[in-house]
Amino acid sequence: MTVEESAEGGVVAARLNHLFATVHPADRGPYANTEVAQAINEKAGHQVLGATYLWQLRKGKRQDPTHSRLKALADFFGVSPMYFYEEETAKRTDAQLRLAAALRNPAIRQLALDADGLSENSLAAISTMIQSARAIEGLPVPDSAQE
Repeated sequence: MTVEESAEGGVVAARLNHLFATVHPADRGPYANTEVAQAINEKAGHQVLGATYLWQLRKGKRQDPTHSRLKALADFFGVSPMYFYEEETAKRTDAQLRLAAALRNPAIRQLALDADGLSENSLAAISTMIQSARAIEGLPVPDSAQE
C-alpha cells in the first residue's frame, strides 16, 4: 500500500502525516501541529499557517493548500516541495526518510559501520542472514530488498 492509498484525506494529508511520523529528532517522538506551525511562523516573521489549519490539512479537511504553505512545510521537514506534487520525488524521499529513521537506532548504525569495507559476497551473505531473521520474526521484506 502506498502512502497515498492509506490516506483518508488525499495525497497531501498522507504525505504530510508521513513526514510527521518519520521526521523528528532521534531523542523524541513526532512534532505537534502547534510546534510546526510556530516554527514556520517564527522563521517567516509572520503568520503562514496555524495549528488548526495544519490539523485540517493532516485530516484531509483542507486539500488545496497554497504552494507557499507547502514550501514552508517542506522546508521545515527538510524535503523538496516537489514531495507534495510528484510521485517519483515522494518515493525517493520516502526511501531516504526510511534510511534516516533506521539509522537513528545505534545498533543499526553500528551494523552499517561494521559492514563498511566488506566484499560484495560478504555483504550479500549478511543480507541473506538479515532477510532470514526478518522471516523468523514475522517481519515483512523491505521494499529495497525486493528490487
